[in-house]
Amino acid sequence: MIRRSAKRIRNVVLRTLLGVVAALLLAWIAYKCHFNLSAATSVHLFLVITIALRWGFPEASVVSLISVVCLDYYFTDPLFAFYISDAHDWVALIAFESVAMLVSRLSNQVRRHAEDAEQHRLRLQKLYELSQNILFLHGSGPIDQALTEVIRSALEVEGIALWNGYEMRLSSSGACCVNDDELRSICLTEVDGDDTARGASWRVLCSGTRPIGSLVLCGHSLDEVSIRAAVSLTAIALERARSFLAESSAEASRQSEQLRSAVLDGLAHAFKTPLTTIRSSSSGLLEMNSLAGRERKLVELIDRHAKHLSDLTTHLLRTARLDSTDLRLRREQVNISEIVESSLKACVHELEGHSIGVDIASHCVAWADSQLLRMALIQLLDNAAKYGRAVSPITVGVDQTPAEIMIRVHNEGSFIPYEERAKIFQRFYRCVGSDRRASGTGIGLAVVKRITEAHGGRTWAESDQLAGTTFFFTLPRSRMEVEV
Repeated sequence: MIRRSAKRIRNVVLRTLLGVVAALLLAWIAYKCHFNLSAATSVHLFLVITIALRWGFPEASVVSLISVVCLDYYFTDPLFAFYISDAHDWVALIAFESVAMLVSRLSNQVRRHAEDAEQHRLRLQKLYELSQNILFLHGSGPIDQALTEVIRSALEVEGIALWNGYEMRLSSSGACCVNDDELRSICLTEVDGDDTARGASWRVLCSGTRPIGSLVLCGHSLDEVSIRAAVSLTAIALERARSFLAESSAEASRQSEQLRSAVLDGLAHAFKTPLTTIRSSSSGLLEMNSLAGRERKLVELIDRHAKHLSDLTTHLLRTARLDSTDLRLRREQVNISEIVESSLKACVHELEGHSIGVDIASHCVAWADSQLLRMALIQLLDNAAKYGRAVSPITVGVDQTPAEIMIRVHNEGSFIPYEERAKIFQRFYRCVGSDRRASGTGIGLAVVKRITEAHGGRTWAESDQLAGTTFFFTLPRSRMEVEV
């Protein structure tokens, strides 16, 4: 910016000197050709108007003053002296200077209007090219780097730096000396600014009222309207790319979930048939009452564990179906204490070896689907037993407020990193290393979340390396819920 200003000043000085030389030369030629004051004045007025139209008002103003001096020196009495004895000559020179200044001013305004119109046309053309190039960007992957190059090329700036708040990533093109922290700070503080000395501007990118990134333009001479338009187009491009990515990811996830649910459903059915045969055979042997001693104990053990496997298979079937179909609630008035008690009984094999603590608020009644609530609680209890430390205590708690009922399941010995606490409720997602601790399908917590959201509640997890992990889900309370 400083270089451009210095160059502009040099050009003005050079043009002014050329104009002065032209005025002096024109005066000398007019004198040699024996022009009178009127003719010489007309010639100089033509020179001043030409300079005003071609170069500008400052150069024309200086040349007009030099022309007055030349006219006084060569064409007014006494000649060759900077003195005017005739009042008519005074009037002629003053009129010349007034007309020259007025015409120069008007000419300069016309020229500037023409330049402004041309600059406006060029700005619109640049913005049109920028919007067209952005539309051609491929939206199925990261477009940050390509976007910065498109903006720098279209707007003809020295450098661009872009901070994508969705991906927490910096992209730059050209000479623009900013780092991640500076761009992140612009996005977080939501403060726009300009540095006219360096020709730099920084703006917050927003989607609606929500900041989604920041943009820095370095070495530019753009006006505020062009900057705002570029910022809006950049924000639209980032939002468009994120939408494309989310849509493709959702479609891939949906297809993957359908395939996995079908596989789980098929496996569960495949297990169900032989388990039914085993249970029928073991139950028949026991009913025949022809076994004694060790043989009877072995058959009882087979029957008990076959029943347990059958229950697990039934649970897996229901989970797979619940995960792939629309969820319809059968609301009724349920006692949360009874739900907890029945869930603990259903998990007696899984909880074996763990001491169970129960902390339930008195008179806790909800208007909900009892079967689905039991299913969600059983899933949390099963997870607590599988991922908790061996023989560690497990606590089930129920708290209530005027707005909601909160159910929590706590275990010791497991830890979920902060960045994974939202991901574990996604279908088929498992924490890194969890497959080495316990087997699983990765759909249990997704089902818990779906059941909770179907009731209008919310689900989350809190975890500490020393205290352990607690899962929460809530049920909103209404007038129907609190009626007894």
